[in-house]
Amino acid sequence: MVILLVVCILWVGGIVSAQPVTFSIAQNGQPRCSIATAKEHQSLAEELAGWLQQVTRGEKFPLQNLPPSQPAIVLATASDLPDLAKTHRLADLGPEGYIIRTEPNRLWLLANTPLGLQHAVYRLLHEVGCRWYFADPVWTVIPHRPTLRLRVNLREQPAFRDRVIWYTWGAPTQTLWNHYHAWFRRNRQGGHFRVNAGHAYEVYIPYSEFEKHPEWFALVGGKRQPTQLCVSNPEVQRRVVEGILRLFEQNPDLQMASVEPNDGGGYCECDGCKAIGSPSDQAFYLANLAAKAVRARYPDKWVGLLSYAYHSEPPRFPIEKGVYVQVTTGFRYTSLSLEEQVNRIRNLGADVGVYDYFNVPEWSSDLPGAAKAGRPREMAESIRLYHRLGMNTYSTQASLDWIASGPGYWLAAQLMWNPRLDTERLLDDFYRNAFGKAARPMRRLYERWGRGERFSPRGLRLALQDLRQAYRLADDPQVLARLDQVAMYLHWLRLWMEYDRVARWDEFGRLVSDPEEIRRRAQELIRYTRRLTDLGIVHSYFHVFTGWMRYRFAALEKIPGFDWRQTEAWKTEAVTAPTAEEVRRQLQDDLRRLQELVPLAVEITGKRFTGRLVPLAERALGAVQAWGNVARSPLFVESGLHLFRSDGNEALLLTYTPFDSGHTVDCRWSLLREDGKQIAQGEVKAEQGQPAQMMLELREPGVYALNPGTDYWKAAQLEFSPRPLSVWCGRADREGKPPLRLWLPRLEQPLYFYVPKGTRHFVIGIVEGGFPHSTLELRLADGRVVRREQILAGDQLSIIIDEDRRQYGELAEMPKHAVLPSQQLSILVPKGADGQVWALSLSSLRCVVELYDIPPYLARHPAELLVPEDGL
Repeated sequence: MVILLVVCILWVGGIVSAQPVTFSIAQNGQPRCSIATAKEHQSLAEELAGWLQQVTRGEKFPLQNLPPSQPAIVLATASDLPDLAKTHRLADLGPEGYIIRTEPNRLWLLANTPLGLQHAVYRLLHEVGCRWYFADPVWTVIPHRPTLRLRVNLREQPAFRDRVIWYTWGAPTQTLWNHYHAWFRRNRQGGHFRVNAGHAYEVYIPYSEFEKHPEWFALVGGKRQPTQLCVSNPEVQRRVVEGILRLFEQNPDLQMASVEPNDGGGYCECDGCKAIGSPSDQAFYLANLAAKAVRARYPDKWVGLLSYAYHSEPPRFPIEKGVYVQVTTGFRYTSLSLEEQVNRIRNLGADVGVYDYFNVPEWSSDLPGAAKAGRPREMAESIRLYHRLGMNTYSTQASLDWIASGPGYWLAAQLMWNPRLDTERLLDDFYRNAFGKAARPMRRLYERWGRGERFSPRGLRLALQDLRQAYRLADDPQVLARLDQVAMYLHWLRLWMEYDRVARWDEFGRLVSDPEEIRRRAQELIRYTRRLTDLGIVHSYFHVFTGWMRYRFAALEKIPGFDWRQTEAWKTEAVTAPTAEEVRRQLQDDLRRLQELVPLAVEITGKRFTGRLVPLAERALGAVQAWGNVARSPLFVESGLHLFRSDGNEALLLTYTPFDSGHTVDCRWSLLREDGKQIAQGEVKAEQGQPAQMMLELREPGVYALNPGTDYWKAAQLEFSPRPLSVWCGRADREGKPPLRLWLPRLEQPLYFYVPKGTRHFVIGIVEGGFPHSTLELRLADGRVVRREQILAGDQLSIIIDEDRRQYGELAEMPKHAVLPSQQLSILVPKGADGQVWALSLSSLRCVVELYDIPPYLARHPAELLVPEDGL
């Protein structure tokens, strides 16, 4: 078969004007050209020859020196062929730019530098059809092209000067490092402008100096602490500057030295540092001193730091030339928008890049869709945004979670080079080439994860069903090997879930499961996690070899007499990866188990309701009247957005009634219009256990949204006069709204919701709470019980995140990024039950409720329901 590839694409650097011609690389496996290059590029030429031989499945491609004497693929830099480089304005493309073009008897790969030439080789191989999707070699795709012809005319340079996706906690084994390094090169990661902006004060003045020289360190609360440096101290300034200059002296190729403060807070409060200013002023003041000294001796060198955490704010003074700043996308302790922050720092004189968080395993636990990289479309839009803002380098943390986030990592590597590439075409490239005949079910699996659905037994069952169908369709051994890795990940998720189901305790801290069952499930999960280490399926080192392990497996500590040394033995009981035969057995067992746990699993379609809220009683009175004279239920919330209607020109008196004498009304509330615009805010307080009142002035008619500001042990019911009133119960972490967290709902106190006409099924999620069980009942107006079930809600992650939120308050980062697992019930709508009001009853504690694919609103009484117009 003759393969003719025609490529003529406009990339970042533009396109050369001449039309390309077809160049023959191989015919029936026989090379039709040599590879010509200079001696210093010989190893790269051999690398290309090796890949082309794999593609053509034939003879080895001959190598020759420049100039070539026969049809040849020419690998050359500007220094090798200066006249040709000048003719094609190669210098305009910068250090990493290149030209790839075909002419009669020539396929030119011309670049300014060896790094650019390396990029050109792998760009050529990409055009041929080679892919390195994930780091593990199983995910390498080499097409079969015995006859290979190419017509190409590319002129490219990267959008970001440095592009680095790196593992949080590092690559813990040599195998993982080798795989990562190869993936890094083949996907054109790295760059000519290597950013160095990590935490560094300790490098120049280590903590070990504190005992001898406490005056070098920060004065915090009247006492010297080894947290940060006392940047106003002349000796500190001298030692930091000399340390940086010494780094450049000892490492001539080093382009940038970091002057980033140590992680965390604790900035100096001495008179000299207070005179300099805020933590941001202190950090940039020292950076300016260092940059002046560096530029005086090394005019082309830089110092780098982050705009991060306590020094997120731009300083009050100009930033010296030679200071490079990476602005972080998390830990942003500033009221500025990201765009405002970037523009102000740039206007002060600094060059600016981005420091991102594709996956922090502490935030995601390597669950599907829980990390930014696991949601490729969302991630792609952020990359384009940073490029539009003029941020010219890209560093990002990642995890070793290649099955869940690998498509995102590969997509990001392509977009870091060229943000104009089409996301959908790239994703289609991945599904089609990585899975072949099994592409459709695997696309379905990854698209579900990519929507950021919460991990749940429902979602796991659907993923297992997709994988089973993929196995039935696949016949390529490489595709089957990739499916095996996906199966291993799903089995790990099953073990993760099984441990979580038993590792529960009540509100008094007492285990509610058999200790031996907890121990057995923990052992299974830890052993299997260890076995996956060298595959990069999950970040095994993070999960079982760091301090995180004690948080995740906290239930073990509650077992009388448990010794953590037992877990060390579990990590060494089995270290080899599962075999293909073992993986297939596990898949069958996983399918059986999930069918037992989740007899019914429906898709979340993602239907959204955005219409104007209207009283249901005005549009579907019959559905309301079907409930007769039911009593209005109490509604005590720890958090929840209350939406209500006012006719305007009203002074609305609201009473906060605390749940009981243990709760305190101490709340900062905000009032918004239905469109989200805030129109008022304030505080309401009372003594513990006592009610409090406030007055809202509502001048305009319409629907208002009140965030009452209730919180942990500040649960209360808001007493409204009779009116249309509902609480929102959608996906809070996606909408930027407070979740509906009910404090202690009871089965005899139902809340009501509307199921639109034509609805065939929907999903109810219980995200947190229960300690550990919740009982849920769904009932129709005629008394029929559609579903009654005792469920597990919340998990160890929700406890960890809750503690983080209470410890750090508004500065807590984990709650901003974590996507908590959920218990999700698939509900089939009985015939005639659509277009009706349903009752939801719960017996639980601090449970978060979410409704999917129906209007996400609950009311105390059917007559109070507000429903979006497009939900009627």
